[in-house]
Amino acid sequence: MAIQRYKVLHDYVRANECVLDEYSDVVLDLIEGELPTDLAGVLYRNGNGRFAHQGVWYDHLFDGDGMISRFAFDGKQVRYRNRYVRTSEFLEEEKAGRMLYRSFGTNLPGGIIRNAFRMRFKNAANTSVVWHGGHMMALWEGGLPHRIDPVTLETIDRYDYNGVLRNQFSWLDSRIMPELPFSAHPKIHPDTGVLHNFGTLAGTKQRLIMYEVNPDGKARIGQVIEMDDMTFSHDFVLTQSGHRILFLTPVAFDMPRALLGLTSPAASIKVDRAKPTLVLVIDPDGTIHRLSTDFCFVFHFVNAYQDTDGKLIVDGLMLDYFPESALMKAYLQGDVADDGAGARFTRYTIDPEAKQVTHAPLADYEGELPEIHPDLLGKVYRYAWGIGRPITHNRPLADQIVKIDVQTGQGTHTGNEHSLPSEPIVVPRPGSTVEDDAWLLYLLFDDRTQATDLVVADAASLATVARLRLPHNIPLGFHGMWLPDAG
Repeated sequence: MAIQRYKVLHDYVRANECVLDEYSDVVLDLIEGELPTDLAGVLYRNGNGRFAHQGVWYDHLFDGDGMISRFAFDGKQVRYRNRYVRTSEFLEEEKAGRMLYRSFGTNLPGGIIRNAFRMRFKNAANTSVVWHGGHMMALWEGGLPHRIDPVTLETIDRYDYNGVLRNQFSWLDSRIMPELPFSAHPKIHPDTGVLHNFGTLAGTKQRLIMYEVNPDGKARIGQVIEMDDMTFSHDFVLTQSGHRILFLTPVAFDMPRALLGLTSPAASIKVDRAKPTLVLVIDPDGTIHRLSTDFCFVFHFVNAYQDTDGKLIVDGLMLDYFPESALMKAYLQGDVADDGAGARFTRYTIDPEAKQVTHAPLADYEGELPEIHPDLLGKVYRYAWGIGRPITHNRPLADQIVKIDVQTGQGTHTGNEHSLPSEPIVVPRPGSTVEDDAWLLYLLFDDRTQATDLVVADAASLATVARLRLPHNIPLGFHGMWLPDAG
């Protein structure tokens, strides 16, 4: 693939250089520690494989083509494979040798002539992966999932759940957005196995669409909620009691400027911090509660559950501002200001009947990409892991692996000034009965070696158990999953 490699003197940019190669079955070199003999299964990770395309830098962190990485553990070694998701847009651009599509945060080179009225945007398929209903899918919140072969990582198709994700609200709506948005953060109910998801749809009306997918893979639109104003949400929570909760930040797109190609959709987003954030609670029977809280934006939630007194507890990473496009572009240019405004671990307590929402800090830590024990989704839990830093940290990046005790507010962390970690995936030890009796699996870039490593760590202590060297440097990516039964 004709992808130019860039060298920029900044840790974040160097850690996320464009991927040039695709490997098929490489045994990773063990460079530290020993692999646990009972760690068997496959780690999958998804993320933008490149921050530049055919020599043109993207303007937004979320625009690069999705690349899936596969790490197969058998208790003795780890075998590695990586593949770009072959979306139709990816294939067309590779054939043409140039950018052909506008992205969420990046216009085509050439100004208004090349961008005006081009409203078909690239499906990057770069945000997360999910296994459900016998399918593995690469997800991107603005359009259809892509089915992926879990062994070869070959792209099977652009998947619309037998037409469920095709826009049929009206003729005009289908022209504005033919593919319904399907969030990259679905949640699988711990008891029923039903996958719940959502999408925020702009068109003749502003709609919030709630999806349900049975364990056998049959999907339906469970609920369509018409909204008075345009809102945005990247993630949501599902409780074991069946409540679905979304924090909808009030946004406005400058559609004329985006339509005319004067700006990208992301750069056209404006927010009014004087307005509250809408907290939408959907009961198991579909009853809707519209509450509000102080203006905030939550990229990622940690977990949620219903307390014994009926209140809903929602833990998330709270920002008191919306991360606008210019901030994202600054990261790609290595210009990261330490303004002390990272996402804080925060607990929201929601009383739908009293229409009250209160919040308080969970710990003196900032963080992102949080993970919990996979069996505790929607339930009372104690520990959360992620990337982050204590609020007194002296570096602007989330360069630590952090562990937060959400019951006591205590936190621990590990890392150094030379490395940057990815989201840590929590893998319980076989037969374990203690919440943090598990491993953490994450990628780690070290600027001293200019290499990306796969780390196996102890979830309780955060200590490194094993470290393996990848055959090339790859971006740290966004989200991943663990399949214990995959070979």
